[in-house]
Amino acid sequence: LRVIPYIGNDIPLGYDTGLYKYAIEKGLENRDLWVLQGVEPGFLYFMNFINIFLDIDFILRWLFIGFNVILGLSIYLFVKEYWNKNSGLISLILYAVSVVQFKTFWYMYYKNIIGLSLMLFAFYFLTKYERNKEKKYLAAFIVIGGVLGGIHRPTFYIFGLSYFVYAFIKPSELRNKRKYNWDELKLNVLSGIFILIIAFSFYIGDFFVSITSVLPWVAHGFISPGEIPGTFISFFQYQFSVLPYLPFAILGLFYLWKRDKNSILFIWAIVNLIIVYFQFFFFKRFIIHLDVALLISAGIGFSGLIERKKKLGIFVCYLLLLSAGFLAWEESINSKPLIDNGGLSLIQDLALKTEQDAKILVLSSEYSPWVLAYSNRITLAPGLFDENVWSEEEWREFWNNEDIGRTKELVGKYNGDIYLFAGTKKFKNECFELFLEQGGNRLYKYMC
Repeated sequence: LRVIPYIGNDIPLGYDTGLYKYAIEKGLENRDLWVLQGVEPGFLYFMNFINIFLDIDFILRWLFIGFNVILGLSIYLFVKEYWNKNSGLISLILYAVSVVQFKTFWYMYYKNIIGLSLMLFAFYFLTKYERNKEKKYLAAFIVIGGVLGGIHRPTFYIFGLSYFVYAFIKPSELRNKRKYNWDELKLNVLSGIFILIIAFSFYIGDFFVSITSVLPWVAHGFISPGEIPGTFISFFQYQFSVLPYLPFAILGLFYLWKRDKNSILFIWAIVNLIIVYFQFFFFKRFIIHLDVALLISAGIGFSGLIERKKKLGIFVCYLLLLSAGFLAWEESINSKPLIDNGGLSLIQDLALKTEQDAKILVLSSEYSPWVLAYSNRITLAPGLFDENVWSEEEWREFWNNEDIGRTKELVGKYNGDIYLFAGTKKFKNECFELFLEQGGNRLYKYMC
């Protein structure tokens, strides 16, 4: 399903494509403030190393598909270890045909996919440690959890919340003569400290700003729920996407609660549900995590139904998978890049047909990452990148303004040759003349 959009198409999908291309190729070299604040150092170091051996187009398309497969593998291994092989297999197939997870792929949430994989691998090793108490599994859990902190902060945030709850309530299980297991608590706390040390070690130096800059937003997200949503489908849309397997997800959560309500899987699912339902910080993006948690619990629910009523369970499971697979197939064949060949070709031509120090105004944020990554020119975009000096109100003025004097005043804040990439969107301003056009995409030059 992930390969289908690339049949006859060599343009990467997603809005974040250009951001990743620029960050991987130039992030560590240029160290732009927006990169230091928004792109985790662990991801940059890892991808910078990969880029030595693989070209950026391969990384943005085929390697990303590979990481989607690795996420599926982490789901299977974790669920198989925690529950059984059948539930792991069903969870994996549900993930493969999930429309929500396909949308995650389409948006190219690269760090999100890697982060989820690392978190589930960490849970896998924690579960193995719970079963046999071998320290090598606990060590693997600690190291992977720490690396997760350097790869994707939002996933580490929810991982940390889940493990914090787990660390304190897991030792309260009725065992050891019904006493609270203080030794287990000490080990859990110590493990958490080591995870934090590994995670924070990535941010020493220039990248420390990525921690200080995000903390106020996290706090604001709790104080004023709903105001820091993140970019993804709405919870209303998600409710309709999850309806087919929601009953089995609820059944799976019941099984989890009945078997071990102190398990990391159950706690993680509940933490996700609370954040998304009450619209705390970044709640739209955490729909992706919640969906994986519900896919896993649905796999467990289906497995339980099959164990009790085999024929009915298998029939309902096949019916759901076929219907979900059909919807995912439709989503896949209809998925297109945000920019067409003409637009991308025109952007790439900017490096040849504009001055070396030229600045490119971008009419819409939809095109901004593409211009940044593929033009090799300074990009001025609404609310993005370090070179933008216009406020949100000034951008509105520029979009709607017909006063030449005010246009001169606004554009005069920038020095050098100024161009404007409008793409296929309508644009009219007497200070800008058409400079290049290709496939309905237009580039204007500032002439006032």
